[in-house]
Amino acid sequence: MMFTGITQAKGKVEQILQKNSHEVELKIATVDAYFKDSKVGDSIMVDGVCLTITKVSSHSALFDIMVPTFNTTTIRYFEVGTIVNLEKAILVTERFDGHFVLGHVDGIAKVVRIEKISETILISFQPIEPTLMKQIISKGSISISGVSLTVIQVKSTEFQVGLIPVTLKNTNLSELTIGKYVNLETDILAKYITQRI
Repeated sequence: MMFTGITQAKGKVEQILQKNSHEVELKIATVDAYFKDSKVGDSIMVDGVCLTITKVSSHSALFDIMVPTFNTTTIRYFEVGTIVNLEKAILVTERFDGHFVLGHVDGIAKVVRIEKISETILISFQPIEPTLMKQIISKGSISISGVSLTVIQVKSTEFQVGLIPVTLKNTNLSELTIGKYVNLETDILAKYITQRI
């Protein structure tokens, strides 16, 4: 499956069924009928994580979260009421904006700094796994909680992105505060290059 990193809707975690210590079932609900054209088996990117619908209605969908996904993404921090970014897998007939996003989270990052310059919000993130910094370059693409963004600045242990008003309005990134965690997916080309070095 392929995504673009352009959030189509915001959803809310309506229910979390704990199957065991590392497996849960999520119910995500939307105000509008976002899932009306979806079916069981479809892939939806939820906050940057590619998940498969197990049950669906026009206003909600259920997803099973397996152990690796629970252990390596921010899903383990979800609570009832958590707002998430949603995107359906792109069709080959659609216009492609953003950048190639797979929904395969590479790691988690923490918000370490937030600055405001006029209407632009600058946010600096520090990956929990320092080795991810090798895959992040200035002017390169990165997916943060499923949102396609351009890296503005890179330092040894952190990187910075900028959020314009439309991104703040249409995604949950407007709710970020210092210390919060996000899902990171680095650019697919960067993965192949660093793996070969």
